[in-house]
Amino acid sequence: MKGIQGLVIAAALGITGGVCNWLYISQQADQYERVSLLAIKRDVQLEIGDRFKESHFMKVDVPKLRLGNLESTAVLWKDRAGVVNLPATRNYTGGAEILMVQDLQTPAKEDLNKKIGPDERIMWLPVDSRTFNPQHVNPGDQVSFRIPALLAQPVPASAPDGGGDEIIGPFRILALGNRKGRREIHRAAGLKSGSENVIAISVEIRANQLAPKAQRISAILQRTNFKGVQVLLHPASEKEP
Repeated sequence: MKGIQGLVIAAALGITGGVCNWLYISQQADQYERVSLLAIKRDVQLEIGDRFKESHFMKVDVPKLRLGNLESTAVLWKDRAGVVNLPATRNYTGGAEILMVQDLQTPAKEDLNKKIGPDERIMWLPVDSRTFNPQHVNPGDQVSFRIPALLAQPVPASAPDGGGDEIIGPFRILALGNRKGRREIHRAAGLKSGSENVIAISVEIRANQLAPKAQRISAILQRTNFKGVQVLLHPASEKEP
């Protein structure tokens, strides 16, 4: 009887050892498994608008366990054929830089009226170039407008203490001039943006009328042509998804 029990225990230990050994081997295999990413060669320098060539690329192998989010954000080596002849959207200085998916974006081509909902309309505003730098703003950003007290008269009843500066917003930017995407992507495609001080924003409609904050913006625009109005850029977390 004792002999049978010994055999059962020995068999169980053998199975347990086999499972542990298999898990260890599997873990080691994962540790040394590599994922090949696409990178620009160390001796290659590119400027915005230059076209990628096959000869520009090199393969970078990264251990799978150390890959992190690169597997979804970096371009894989196997996909390099789809990158050839695309324009660079930023400068590469020859430092063996991994190519990111976001670096391959193309200029937005969708019509503006397809970017708004049924209860929204598009309003164009000639922003004062002295108080606005379009190089740091992109479509999808949220902005508010600061109206100096001198321009805000008559001040709405909702204003604190019945006076002072007025802030109206936020509004979602749809375009800056002809630019409907990021500035560097637009430049890489060789496109002209026109006057980026004329911005398109989405405004809300209620019962076939502009919502109150949009009405207020419209009134300021008619009275001042937006001269002296300052643009306030909201945090990136408030950008359009």
